[in-house]
Amino acid sequence: MKYIQKGKEPQDFSDWKATQKSLGVNYDYKTFSNPEKGSVHISLLSEQGYICCYCCKKVEQSNSHIEHLAPQSKNDSELSLDYTNLLGSCGRCPNWPEYCGNKKKNLSIAVSPLKSNCEEFFSYSSTGEILPTTNNLDEEKDAEITIKVLGLNHYDLTQGRIQALEALKGMTTQEEAELLAEVCQQMDAQGRYQPFCNAVLYFLKNYFGVC
Repeated sequence: MKYIQKGKEPQDFSDWKATQKSLGVNYDYKTFSNPEKGSVHISLLSEQGYICCYCCKKVEQSNSHIEHLAPQSKNDSELSLDYTNLLGSCGRCPNWPEYCGNKKKNLSIAVSPLKSNCEEFFSYSSTGEILPTTNNLDEEKDAEITIKVLGLNHYDLTQGRIQALEALKGMTTQEEAELLAEVCQQMDAQGRYQPFCNAVLYFLKNYFGVC
């Protein structure tokens, strides 16, 4: 999981909601459609650097969906269209493997990617597993719940992390570690993060001393 700093919602989304409200129409996420829905989807992926809000694998509009952080079943119509409650999660169809948004469904998670220190709740193994940190019992419990609800140790994800950690092999100098950390911390020229950059950064910080 990587911290997501929410930006401003797209103007056409704001305009659509304002129009629906002025017309006295009962509107909710079920009535939300393109082109405004597509605009929101792109905006979410853009502010996340085109990685999944939960697992950090690479995503595009074609293999992701708009995710409600607070479950839709517990939302009123206003909250279901609140941009601060919307994220971009991997998974586009019901047949997608059960992890992230497709597994979470209408459950809640204990650690939100909108929490500024969310990355501190998790550690990673060389076999690609995501694990709770053990600094605090309450935080450890929250991390365990979140990992379970989102299925973050699904085979696809552990293999993806292993592949990302290949970048560490053969690294011998501090300079190399710092350069890789810089790549993982920033979006590239196309506005994209490296897939599973959070796992790579964990190893760089904890085993190579990169700040």
